[in-house]
Amino acid sequence: MTFAHPFALLGAAAALVPLLIHLFDRRRPRPHPFGAISFVLRSHRRTASRLKLRRLILYLLRTLILLALPVALARPEWVRPAAALAAARGPSATSIVLDTSLSMRWVGSAPPLFERARDEARDALKDLLPEESANVVLCGPAPLPPGPPSFDRRKLRATIDDARAGYGAADLGRCLELAARSLEDSPLVGKRVVVVSDFTVNALRLEAPPPTVAGPKGERVRPEWVLRDAARAEAALPNRAIVDLRVEPALQVGARAFQFTFTVKNFSTEPVKDLEATLRVGDQVVAKGFVDLAPGGTAQKSLTHRFEQGGVATGEVAIAQDAVPEDDRRAFVVTVPRELRALVVNGSPSTVRYRDEAFFVDAALTSPGSPVHETLRDTEAAFREDFSKFDLVLLLNVPAPAPEVAARLDAFVEHGGGLFVSMGDNVDPDAYNRRLGAVLPRPLRVAKTAASPGEPDLEVKSARFGEVASEHPVFSPFTGRAREGLASARFQRYMLLEAEPAAAGAKPRSEVLAAYEDGAPAVVVTKKGAGRVLLYTSTVDRDWADLAIRTSFLPLVQRLCAYLAGALDERDELRPRVGDTATVRPDAAAKLGGVRGPSGAEVVTKPQRDGTWAVGPLAEPGVHSVADAAGQPLPALSFAVVLDPSESDLARLRSDELASYFGEDSVKASGTADAARRMPFWTWLIVAAAVAFFFEGVLLRK
Repeated sequence: MTFAHPFALLGAAAALVPLLIHLFDRRRPRPHPFGAISFVLRSHRRTASRLKLRRLILYLLRTLILLALPVALARPEWVRPAAALAAARGPSATSIVLDTSLSMRWVGSAPPLFERARDEARDALKDLLPEESANVVLCGPAPLPPGPPSFDRRKLRATIDDARAGYGAADLGRCLELAARSLEDSPLVGKRVVVVSDFTVNALRLEAPPPTVAGPKGERVRPEWVLRDAARAEAALPNRAIVDLRVEPALQVGARAFQFTFTVKNFSTEPVKDLEATLRVGDQVVAKGFVDLAPGGTAQKSLTHRFEQGGVATGEVAIAQDAVPEDDRRAFVVTVPRELRALVVNGSPSTVRYRDEAFFVDAALTSPGSPVHETLRDTEAAFREDFSKFDLVLLLNVPAPAPEVAARLDAFVEHGGGLFVSMGDNVDPDAYNRRLGAVLPRPLRVAKTAASPGEPDLEVKSARFGEVASEHPVFSPFTGRAREGLASARFQRYMLLEAEPAAAGAKPRSEVLAAYEDGAPAVVVTKKGAGRVLLYTSTVDRDWADLAIRTSFLPLVQRLCAYLAGALDERDELRPRVGDTATVRPDAAAKLGGVRGPSGAEVVTKPQRDGTWAVGPLAEPGVHSVADAAGQPLPALSFAVVLDPSESDLARLRSDELASYFGEDSVKASGTADAARRMPFWTWLIVAAAVAFFFEGVLLRK
């Protein structure tokens, strides 16, 4: 028997009070015969035995009251000592596996779940026999093998005290394997693994058998399994979480506008009404909304924000916090395109707007959501402009420029400018090859006529797009139904290009992004110096093709311009999960200095042979900042780490499932899951004292 408050037993001395009163009442007075009361004395003798029994019962009841109350305050418990059970089996080497996954951060009741788990681990350590060695396995996303079992209880206790719940998913099966393997080096015959966890459905894979250990003769034997359920007091662990986030441009709102669509899941049996959702950019909340969730249901919410300027922006979407605050928000890093300055050179102006060469391009670049601010000029006025004031130049059916203009365009591209060239009747292939041959992706050959205007079978004879590099940033949005705008375009004429000389082992100078059905290039790009050149082999008006009136033309022109200006260089979309290792690719001129997590903790980095850096393993969710060797931040390399959505599902394994997996004895031997291990009876002492007090009152009234 043990007592929670042994000093309260001193109050049991009050039980002597009724005894002392009884002894005092036993003093015998000297008899003095008196005849008048002889009759009364004879009557008293008849009821003396009954009165004596009544006094005895009162004495016992009062003693019970005064004895039960202090003993109950001492809170005694009949304990079936684990040491006694262990002694019956003999000493065992023990490995204590402590679950440190995200689910253990649940704080729906006091004390927090992980604090309860640490108490369970401490109790498991305290229950060991003096001759039993032990070690501790902290079970997180990347568990480390524990050292051999030792007798240093202070060190083991410090390991448990210093443990913290992490943010990743724990592979409990892997941790059990590490624990079992660590026990094989112990000379003790008995092997025991104590598992302290909340036993959620995603922590343990029941399809694989539990690990075994090597026996004295090399045979494989099952260790003794002891399960300590830290969440035993909870019928369920309700939770809701953001499980996905999609960020995409919202061109319908305007330039530099983005739509943030996130998915919220309800991991509980209760519905949620009007759950607040917020969008935060930097330290400022820029949008709010509400979402309803059915029991076990999923809902999506979209919030939109228009950024004032371009660059790299960080923020998070969040819902109202619950018992696991960490999965109620999800960070993001988004590259906001800057405003691009474009010089549009109209090679064939017309007073009839829809016949003007630049009519459709102008409509595309001035539409809402366009990242381009254009300056429209005819050929003569455009070539007098200072090209360095622009990010890109568009030559729309422009005659071959003079040599000095061609030289300026060459220098413009070399220094990082973008050049777009489209064909038309004003383009002379030979003149272009002489003047702009050093800039063009490929030399021009001759214009090919696939079909003449007015032909009855014009639709059939016209060329169509064949292959399109849908993985390229320019054409990546044109998949599925969005591809119809490209597939429906018809081309009556287009410029053929010379084949690129193929040198042995040399990398191609140009890249074909789109081609016609006959294999002739339609869109070709090349890099020259720090800039880019894109050649479109048909016209941007309706003279040679009808692409300009297709639904894909407007976004295609905008993306072509953004690509040429370097604003469409989609940074590697790093979305690593906690526990993963990310790959960061700095520019050749930049040297990585370090990576820090949201808490400011330094993250391990390691250079790779291909010029990239391996960052991780990543221990916490949120935006990670990158700095160069001088400590200056590199915003373009920052990235957001997200949680594993599976850890947000806190549904738990049933006792019968655990019993079937580990064995019936393991569940019953659980330090806390088995209510029969500790049998408190101090509450019954209070009940007995109350009953005794009641009957004492009944006897005194008679």
